[in-house]
Amino acid sequence: LGDFTHAADVGQPALAGSTTYDPERKTYTLRASGTNMWSTHDEFHAVWRALRGDFVLRTRARFTSEGGEPHRKLGWIVRASLDDNAAYADAVVSGNGMVSLQFRRAAGAQTELIASPAKAPDMIRFERRGRKFIMSVARFGEPFTHTELADIDLGDAVYVGLFLCAHDPTALVTATFDEVRIDAAPFTGLNPASISQDEYGQKKENRND
Repeated sequence: LGDFTHAADVGQPALAGSTTYDPERKTYTLRASGTNMWSTHDEFHAVWRALRGDFVLRTRARFTSEGGEPHRKLGWIVRASLDDNAAYADAVVSGNGMVSLQFRRAAGAQTELIASPAKAPDMIRFERRGRKFIMSVARFGEPFTHTELADIDLGDAVYVGLFLCAHDPTALVTATFDEVRIDAAPFTGLNPASISQDEYGQKKENRND
């Protein structure tokens, strides 16, 4: 799975999703169903790893299946747990081009969002600085638009990954994620009991250096 350690559905969608990684092209292809990522619980497919502390996530992403529900979603997600009602923050691009920074402040709470003025970007950057999340998006070659969530506590150790949701429990959609990069500080110290040491991310060097 390249930069990640696990791939699975969250929330038990009716149709199983999948992840394929092409190591030569360094491209991830996700296939997913799922009712939605909203309200008090979610259904989607993701490929993830565990991280703690601050980090910066980058990718170039696009839907590759024809048609589909206009509100199908792709992007980066950071979750406090893998439960379907977990607290989280994500950087979302929808099939209709809408962009938002979605979040759930506590397990089982209602999902909220901060809308971005951007439209149909393919470059997605998501950063955590303490209790702040910063989403930066752009169409390739254009300036980035920034959206910030100022204060949310997901805990130090979190699950970080790429996700896809069909917004339709009867359909499967596909998306590809290129140029994936995860920059995070190395982990030192004791591990939370719920996450094993080998799941913590280590600093990933720039492939172009």
